[in-house]
Amino acid sequence: MYWKLEGNLLMVRLQTGEKILEKLRDAAKSSRLISGVVLSGIGMLKEVELGYFQNLEKGYQRHFIPFPCELVSLSGNISKQEDDFNIHLHACLIKPDGDSTGGHLFDGIVQYTNEIFILSLNQPLLRKKEDTGLYGLYFE
Repeated sequence: MYWKLEGNLLMVRLQTGEKILEKLRDAAKSSRLISGVVLSGIGMLKEVELGYFQNLEKGYQRHFIPFPCELVSLSGNISKQEDDFNIHLHACLIKPDGDSTGGHLFDGIVQYTNEIFILSLNQPLLRKKEDTGLYGLYFE
């Protein structure tokens, strides 16, 4: 992983075999990010776990994609949840047959490269557990 903070733009390049969420968390810690907005992300991912939130009773319907897919869109935010970062991402992927899929990104492994740009915020974003059991986004 390579990262550089230029003004309020955190630029991250991930490499083959790296876990996307783990490395973004490492970049956030290393750059002393307060919170951030994931502006874009492109590259390739494999062993991807995506989810679709059905409802409060059923939670997420998860599906696993073992083969490499083109990451054509990545967006979300980075907030604090208790003593760690919460990396909340949604991804759109293109499969080898050209079909697209997407959803909440639970995890994935970089295939070749990922190029991710994050807007660093001075405003803390916080995740707090709500009565629903979900973690809502709060602003200090």
